[in-house]
Amino acid sequence: MSSNGVKTRIFDEVHIGRGVRPVAQHGYVTVEDGMITLLGSDRHLIESAPLSRVSATEARFTDGRTLHMRVNGTRYNVSPRWGDRAGRLLRPGRPEDVRREAEELLELIETEGGDVS
Repeated sequence: MSSNGVKTRIFDEVHIGRGVRPVAQHGYVTVEDGMITLLGSDRHLIESAPLSRVSATEARFTDGRTLHMRVNGTRYNVSPRWGDRAGRLLRPGRPEDVRREAEELLELIETEGGDVS
């Protein structure tokens, strides 16, 4: 919870890309106080916007595991839990975990007034 009682949600191990170019392979997406923030693997700011200015949809042919998101007019491909760390090893995320977290992110965007189609 944030200081004003609003729930904070942090999605980790998020693959964030623009087109076919990866921006962060193990990044973060945070949702707090009506804002969404995309952070790189080293937690540098990629993009931030009010959720009401975000549009999102499931990417075709990904079985709900990747979202197309438009944040401040820039389109990103986002896959929560895409990477999974096991000690020093990196392995693909479990498809059911990736799908569940993508659905949760879509629901948060819609609940806060974003455009979900």
